[in-house]
Amino acid sequence: MRIAFAQNFLLDSAGLPSDYILYPHLGLISLIAEVEKSRHISRLYDPMLQLHRGQLVLDGSIYDEVAIQLLEGDPSAVGFTALGCNFMAVVKIARQIKRRKPKTLILLGGPHSTVLESEIMQKFTDFDVLVRGEAEQIIVPLLDALDLGKDLSAMPGISYRDGSHVYRSPTDAGVMDVDQLSMAAFHFYPIPELRMRSMRVEAGRGCPFHCTFCSTATFFGRKYRVKAAGKLVSELKSLNSTYNISDFSLQHDLFTVNRRKVLEFCEEVRPCSFSWTCSARIDCVDSALLCEMARSGCRGIYFGVETGSSTLQELVKKRLDINLLQPTLTSAKEFGINVTTSFITGFPKETVSDLEATLDCLNSCLRISPTTTSLQLHLLTPEPGTALYQENRNLLLYDGHISDFNFPPLAGDESAFLRSNPAVFMNHHFYRTELPREMFVGVTKIFSFLYALGGPLLRVVMEYLDMTLSKLVFTILFRCAKGEIGYQGVFRELLLLIDERKVGRRFIRRLVEFAFAHLDARQAKTITTAQSVPNGSENVISVAPGTTIFRNTFDIPSVLDRIHDRVANWRTISTRSTSHSFVVHRGQIGYESKTLRVGDDVGIILDLLSEPRQKKWILGKFPIADAEATSDAIDDLLNRGVLFECAAAANRPLLFAGGPVT
Repeated sequence: MRIAFAQNFLLDSAGLPSDYILYPHLGLISLIAEVEKSRHISRLYDPMLQLHRGQLVLDGSIYDEVAIQLLEGDPSAVGFTALGCNFMAVVKIARQIKRRKPKTLILLGGPHSTVLESEIMQKFTDFDVLVRGEAEQIIVPLLDALDLGKDLSAMPGISYRDGSHVYRSPTDAGVMDVDQLSMAAFHFYPIPELRMRSMRVEAGRGCPFHCTFCSTATFFGRKYRVKAAGKLVSELKSLNSTYNISDFSLQHDLFTVNRRKVLEFCEEVRPCSFSWTCSARIDCVDSALLCEMARSGCRGIYFGVETGSSTLQELVKKRLDINLLQPTLTSAKEFGINVTTSFITGFPKETVSDLEATLDCLNSCLRISPTTTSLQLHLLTPEPGTALYQENRNLLLYDGHISDFNFPPLAGDESAFLRSNPAVFMNHHFYRTELPREMFVGVTKIFSFLYALGGPLLRVVMEYLDMTLSKLVFTILFRCAKGEIGYQGVFRELLLLIDERKVGRRFIRRLVEFAFAHLDARQAKTITTAQSVPNGSENVISVAPGTTIFRNTFDIPSVLDRIHDRVANWRTISTRSTSHSFVVHRGQIGYESKTLRVGDDVGIILDLLSEPRQKKWILGKFPIADAEATSDAIDDLLNRGVLFECAAAANRPLLFAGGPVT
């Protein structure tokens, strides 16, 4: 049997792809490793990789195009994994596959489908078999049975469709001994093509805690498992030998729960000189353990703190002592370990004081070390199989807001479908809360836009304005109350706050404008190919969307580097020299913004392109002696993605230090 395994659709909160989500799905390549030992043939398909390659377009047609690509090679079955955030995409792609080739078997697994097994199988008839929980033990026997047309009633851990009836096996497949797992089939993913220098590796499974909002324990069970140190390090060594990768992200929600296991891993991995990151709780590490982890190559830890409110900590059964946060981050900083602290807001019983406590915690984290601490603030997402969902399942509401844990609708019929099916698409809904929903949405948006400045610059801005993070966020929230809270509006209000203070405002304003330009570039659409011009006429050249020029200014990148490295107090940095010019733009490859230092000639070229022009028209504005150099400069800007060629372009005004030049 030929089976194509399909990875998840994942986009950011702006509905855009990201280089960060290009990686092999560990669950699927673990299954493929088992299938490789059988007579069946596997293939791994990643829609995000196809987007990256330019072989898909992110619009309503993408589901049909993905189905076409999945059916290449005429697979007998297609296996999907699903999260709540992207289950709509899975449903639509499965429907397109069945429409094109009805006899193709559709298999479904993953956390969302495991918990909502009955609802999904009854409502969505395109799925033939649903596999619950961990599937490594049953994937090959299942494929054997499907290939030979055998009865599935004795197969553990599945639901399956037989005609118009759905049958559920009464027994589960059970949890895996992670030390018995084959090494995941990383070779099914184009790691060399993407020049990946870091890799995610599964370190274990399971969670022993009872947080009311989290579904991890529901899917993996409460049996906490970590791979033996020798096995885990052997996998890291194999990846290093094969791909020359020496930086690893150990995937386990709570790697440090078993102190003995962590110390054994540290002892085993220390001679390898690898760098690695992991996830933990702040009450499952201490200074001595952090020291050993750092000595063994640990360079980053993700801490799910969730809330700064002691009341909410108890209410949602996270039960962290918030007083441990500051000493834990301080110790991590001393040992050279970067830290990510993640918080959630939007709990049903959350009060203003609870929300302020969370923002105050974020503020404290920022002040401990803005360069080594990353901050996250997420909207609470209803998850199936959680105590919080069971308590509030009849209080779900829908407003269409897309957070960083939701997949944005790509077709016109999707919003209505999401709204009418809360029992399956609860991740796109929200719980009724005591505080206004608009407050939670606004606070998370404003925080994310402000944090796009970067931790060091945000701290400088807060010092300049003499505001805490909580005060700054709520001030902007109040100013934006009557309008949509987008990143342009948030930065406009921030610049107005800066302008209200007379001393030093030019320096701070320019730094903020520069950071805003990078955010604007990342939000811009990527120009991939030039359109042909009818009748053979010459293409016109236009400035790429999201491009901003800063003319005759101080050396902004160097100043930001000094602020980041704490070389000097920001108040003492000289900005007398104004001999520099920079262009901020979106790169042609990937989804990141770039800074280009430019001379006067490039500035003139960009000024001439206040509206699209033919290249020969631009060259005609320069002396004949400079024609070759000017042509080379234009070609270089085209290659970098600062400019692009098009058949007919709408006027895309060049941005100058935050404002358009017309």
